[in-house]
Amino acid sequence: MKIHYSAFLALTMISCGASNNDSPGAQSADAAVVDATPLPDAAPLPDAEPTVPVYAELWYAVDDRLIHIALDDSSGAVQALNQSTVSDLAVGQNCLTMLEDGSLLGARLNRDYTLIDRTQLYHIAEPPRDGSSVTPTLLGFMPDSIMLEGLYTDCDGRLYAMDTGVNVGSSVGNRLLRFTGDVLAGDLAFEVVSDLATANVADIDDMGPAIIDNEISDNPGLAIDSGRIYSFDYETGVGTIAGTGGSWGIHALGKELFTDDVARLFVLSSVADLREMDPVSYELFGVLITGPVDVEGNPGWSGLAGPLTECDSGFVID
Repeated sequence: MKIHYSAFLALTMISCGASNNDSPGAQSADAAVVDATPLPDAAPLPDAEPTVPVYAELWYAVDDRLIHIALDDSSGAVQALNQSTVSDLAVGQNCLTMLEDGSLLGARLNRDYTLIDRTQLYHIAEPPRDGSSVTPTLLGFMPDSIMLEGLYTDCDGRLYAMDTGVNVGSSVGNRLLRFTGDVLAGDLAFEVVSDLATANVADIDDMGPAIIDNEISDNPGLAIDSGRIYSFDYETGVGTIAGTGGSWGIHALGKELFTDDVARLFVLSSVADLREMDPVSYELFGVLITGPVDVEGNPGWSGLAGPLTECDSGFVID
């Protein structure tokens, strides 16, 4: 399904954690059918300005690959997996979020944590859905050796980052940052939204929207920490564990992207298994597909990204 919105928003982040066993019927990346056929145009919504299309899709990046997963808009099943070669990025944890213009903003945390310049931000203006190679625009490194483990876009298009503090395994020094500069121009200025050093979640690997009464919510949202999923208020740091599944990637897609008007929640494991999860009971379903494993580092060393459909932001901005 392809939808046009006068305001198109999205979100995502990076990851670290657990794995799940394959289930019968799961596909591998090699078995997935690569379908590069252009998706059909859809009429714009009433009174909508000409805008970017929004698809039922998910993205992640690992090593030198950008992975695009096209979903069936009637069932959420995987239609195709396309992997593109992406150049100029270090090996390490990956953050990813989709911007309102349909482009992808990423951050790569170098696995050599002793470096001064540790987290490099990058931008992919036109993410390829056909497996063609892409060269990202490099935007610079986070100042003060800040290590990021997540990028997030709220319902109003504001950009956030999860500062993982002194290391990637504890909550010491964790902060939620909001970018205040023009990130795409290399201005990485930010303000601190919340101190998450004493948050309920030990170390957030990825942030995702929640599904509440079949509607998308950016805050409270969902936080994943090595497979433990929390219903989480990002401004207060208060949350409760909701379920387990995946490892370092989580993302929800709104009901507007599916013909049955049902919002869907997805998680990505460290071995690149993609699964759907019930957004109410947090029951974990079978493996939808397994991404490429011939990469350096963990095959699922990334957060999940995708479009965020219409929603009202729960963030309180002074």
